Formats: sequence, structure tokens, C-alpha cells
Amino acid sequence: MTVHGTPSLQATGDALFPGTTVRYHYRSGDGLATVVERTERYVTVVGTDYNGTFTHDQIDRLLAADRLQIVLDDEIHAPESALSDP
Repeated sequence: MTVHGTPSLQATGDALFPGTTVRYHYRSGDGLATVVERTERYVTVVGTDYNGTFTHDQIDRLLAADRLQIVLDDEIHAPESALSDP
């Protein structure tokens, strides 16, 4: 895809690591969440409005459909109880 003469790049699930903030657009609204776990098969996100565990293929499809967006901020949007101790 080209926007204003510049090729645009599409993010994939490879960009999601624990601590990454995402905005997920679901049927009844949208909300911010923080990636709390990433395994070879799944990515788990936790927020105040929703929680979810997605396969890497699901993440890629959600990103491509613009239903999942990577948010550049430095806040944690998961409840403290959802975060693992270092």
C-alpha cells in the first residue's frame, strides 16, 4: 500500500512483547490493554475493559483489519494483579 507516495508498512504480531500497549476494537467498543505474556503460540493481553488470548495468526489478522492497533505510550493498562513479578 502507498500513502501520499510513500510505501506504508504493516505491523505483525512479531512486534508484540510483554509491556506493549494495544488498542483492540471489539463489537461493543474498544479499549487499551497491555501485552502480559507471549509464547510460541499465544499472545495474552489484559486491560481494564477486556482480556484476551490470541494466536499469532489471529493477531496478524486483527492488525491487518485495523481492529488491533499498537499504541506508542509508556503506561501499563493492565491491572497490577495481572502482571507477573520480575
